[in-house]
Amino acid sequence: MNIALTSSTGTPLLRYCRWALAITVACMPLYVIRFGLGPVPTTLLETLIMLTIVLYIGAAVQSRSWSFQRTPVEIPTAIFLVAAAAGVLVSPNRVGALGILRAYFLEPVLVFYIALDVVRTRRDLQLIAGAFLTGATVFAILNLYAWASALLQHQQIISTNAPEALYTSPNSVALFLEPAVALGAGIALFADSTPHRRLALISLAFVMPSLVLTLSRAGWLTLAILILVAVITAPPRWMKVALLVGAAAGALLFSRLPIAATRLAYQLDLNSPKNTFEGRVQIWSDTLRMLLDHPIFGAGLRAYQQTVAPYVRDGRRAQLYPHDIWLAMWSEIGLLGLAAFIALVAILLWRGWRGFAAAQGFVRAVLWGTSAALVAIVVHGTFDTPYFKNDLSLEFWVVAALEVAALGIMAVRERPGNP
Repeated sequence: MNIALTSSTGTPLLRYCRWALAITVACMPLYVIRFGLGPVPTTLLETLIMLTIVLYIGAAVQSRSWSFQRTPVEIPTAIFLVAAAAGVLVSPNRVGALGILRAYFLEPVLVFYIALDVVRTRRDLQLIAGAFLTGATVFAILNLYAWASALLQHQQIISTNAPEALYTSPNSVALFLEPAVALGAGIALFADSTPHRRLALISLAFVMPSLVLTLSRAGWLTLAILILVAVITAPPRWMKVALLVGAAAGALLFSRLPIAATRLAYQLDLNSPKNTFEGRVQIWSDTLRMLLDHPIFGAGLRAYQQTVAPYVRDGRRAQLYPHDIWLAMWSEIGLLGLAAFIALVAILLWRGWRGFAAAQGFVRAVLWGTSAALVAIVVHGTFDTPYFKNDLSLEFWVVAALEVAALGIMAVRERPGNP
């Protein structure tokens, strides 16, 4: 259930909380800035999350009014958290597992419920969606600057380790940017305001090239699927044709670049040591053999690498996660957690696309963007783990909050007597 502060819409603390939430959403990549508060290690992102939570609690005390608002995902969310808590109990590293529970589960879910309460109007929705795109755009510009610096300094570009600004892996950049591309595309295609569409197009002008230049092949596949979804759902025929022609021309030109052609050639050559698909299959096989021995609870939170190590053969090194979101969920939080996560994604996809078909204006744009973002998570999640990072776990729940909030705003507008 979502605790709604029914009488605090206009209170200063709730307004501050709304802005703190927007800043937090814009700063998701800044979990890389780490420092200590006394003996306690923390990050800039976590500090912003805690500030948002404190302001929300203050608004609750100030309002002195509480009610419970039902959400379509409260049951799978509760099961998801219970399974994560069980993952701490079965983990051989309970201290580290508690940290994962807090950073990847409790804090993002708290932000989800706070967002549902403070995002009450179309303007609130525009604020948080705009913050999401603003943060992703700045992050994309930083990554493009890293590319420009490497080229100007005549550095060798390694196709398996493209230049990036903040993260340790260009694939992590792709995982973060894909939902932003989806949200930006939704606003550019379906918003009823020309300024909003233009701002979204400006964002996409930076975010899409940055995503492409990660040289992540799963990222390229995900982008292709998002374009296909846009072609299917875009109503005017001319727009479908323009998207197809533009995407085909862009793909053809980019594939002719030596760095892109080399990257594609590796993947198409099954005998190449830089073809990652065979390695993925081996990782999945090792993981499944481990999970058959730990079928109910999996390995436990923060225990995959340690637990799967005896199952890894041929001198290979155990990975941090199994490069598949479904296997990762099973390993980290067990079968119950995996079932809850599947239910969460399925409910959000079903309600999001159904709501998109009936919505209008900015709400329609956000519902397309969030639903397409979930498609991106599912597609890239087949080959990687777009959840178990500070930014990615929060991003998932921000996407979910934007969708559920948009559906709530649409339902309120459809009630008799509302404009």
